Amino acid sequence: MALQTRALSVSVNRFVNSISKWSSWNPSQLPSTLRYSSSQLTKNTDNGADDDDGKKEHNVKLKSSNKTKRARSMSHIINNKPWSNDLESSLSSLSPSLSKTTVLQTLHLIRTPAKALHFFKWTQDNGFTHDDQSYFMMLEILGRSRNLNAARNFLFSIEKRSGGAVRLEDRFFNSLIRSYGRAGLFQESIKVLMRMKLIGVSPSVVTFNSLLPILLKRGRTNMAKKVYDEMLTTYGVTPDTYTFNILIRGFCMNSMVDEGFHFFKEMSRFGCDPDIVTYNTLVDGLCRAGKVRIAHNLLKGMLKKSLDLNPNVVTYTTLIRGYCMKQDIAEALVVFEEMVCRGLKPNRITYNTIIQGLCEAQKLDKIKEILDGTLMGGGFIP
Repeated sequence: MALQTRALSVSVNRFVNSISKWSSWNPSQLPSTLRYSSSQLTKNTDNGADDDDGKKEHNVKLKSSNKTKRARSMSHIINNKPWSNDLESSLSSLSPSLSKTTVLQTLHLIRTPAKALHFFKWTQDNGFTHDDQSYFMMLEILGRSRNLNAARNFLFSIEKRSGGAVRLEDRFFNSLIRSYGRAGLFQESIKVLMRMKLIGVSPSVVTFNSLLPILLKRGRTNMAKKVYDEMLTTYGVTPDTYTFNILIRGFCMNSMVDEGFHFFKEMSRFGCDPDIVTYNTLVDGLCRAGKVRIAHNLLKGMLKKSLDLNPNVVTYTTLIRGYCMKQDIAEALVVFEEMVCRGLKPNRITYNTIIQGLCEAQKLDKIKEILDGTLMGGGFIP
């Protein structure tokens, strides 16, 4: 028996070492976990998200057509030669007339923002009429490459460039807000919001969903609360589920889980239903704060709330990790067994979390039982 115990101990140590890269797991590393975006975001650009306004314009699908071939030829010349009169002549010979598809695809394929702007101006000088889509795409190109002064100047020149045909609307400003946010310039993002107010462009929920994560990521929790209050009172904008997911995650990540819970309770006031992202975010925040029992009760409440809303592998794994951190292995095992009984398949991170906790508690027999179960189930091989 002693030999078997020693052999098992050696096997467990080898197993843990082989997957030690997972030992520092936190739920934000999971592919489907506590990102504060909701599934709604990918379906509707109006729900706000980092860069979602630009998906349609920035990711132009390159179909097999003459227009696509022409765009590839034009972008190849632009990418490989300095901008000059000769280059412009070459472009003119390739495409005597310009279609919207060709212009958008060429912009998408040009690698240098400065050349993209040259091309944008050249097409306009050659009779092409840009619309809101091409203006937005050009703004996104400049912002993504952190040519922020150029992006700002371009935004405020849109109405003049277009002869008033393209009006400034919130999504242009949302793009610039996100660009400043990616660069860590949260104060500039605030200035953009203030500028919107000055020139009479009404911010939307997307605007605030773009601004709030920038502030919270920088730890500016008081400023985020102020912006949220202004959103409701000054601008009369109604938050959505995505807004609350941002706030809950942001305050939890800033070790202010009580504030996160406050926003969770606030959701019902605006008719916003929590989704799985909301619950996973709050469960993680509570566990990190050592409030594992409350997190467990939240999970139970989710089960009672709706038949369509069920905890997933992320929810259970987060809770297991919380109990293991509290060295309450018995409860961790209860959660693990509940997860399996509900038909959810533990993944590598789940197994690593529970086995790590069992190792620290010296529960070698239970480790063997779990390892045997993984091999018999065939779903996970250590």
